Amino acid sequence: MSFAATPGMHLQHLILDANSKSKAIATRQQKVACLKTLRIVVKNLADPQKNADPKYRQLKLSNPKVKAKMAPCPSALDYMKALGFAVAIEDDGEEYLRIESTKMISISEMEASLTELNNALDMLAPKDSFVEEKKTPEGIVRQQCSLLSTVSGGTDGRMSEKQKARLLMEKKRQREIKDAKEARRKTSNLIKQDKYVRENDENWTSKQSAACVKSGSGINTFRDKYGEN
Repeated sequence: MSFAATPGMHLQHLILDANSKSKAIATRQQKVACLKTLRIVVKNLADPQKNADPKYRQLKLSNPKVKAKMAPCPSALDYMKALGFAVAIEDDGEEYLRIESTKMISISEMEASLTELNNALDMLAPKDSFVEEKKTPEGIVRQQCSLLSTVSGGTDGRMSEKQKARLLMEKKRQREIKDAKEARRKTSNLIKQDKYVRENDENWTSKQSAACVKSGSGINTFRDKYGEN
């Protein structure tokens, strides 16, 4: 999937009105209402007990309340499609966004999307900086405080839409760095645990790998050639 087709890019378009073909630009309140609707859907999909229920895998676009919240932000529809939703029209003319029951839902992707939606809402409807500092990693707090302090020197003391989009992308980048660091830590711990078992468990013996058993031939390794030390 190209970056232009990712949910995060459509979310950025929603904030910046980059995908709006009409002259009317969504207000801050309309964007917040739309994002809250998207967050409810994604939050349900991130729940393993709910995402298998057809009720939580669809959104009725022809519902007047839903339509009123989605229509001002055209990128919201593209965002939902990037998550795996498709438009479906029933025989009675009712229009839905739906993820078919045969399609698997990635919990990790939905959790990441939920984080992005929360970040977007924080930018459009910012909370008290002290509360935000308790919830976000230190690196992100520095970035957010820096942007807020820069904007506070302006005429209206508010963040521009481009600054909000940059902050959203920065939070995403910081989260990816944190996830990669955590993955490296887990891998390192597994290596250390394996080494400890090999050195201290007297019942431990070297065995053929699954690849070796499947192929029916041995695979020479550095350990085989030079020993443990």
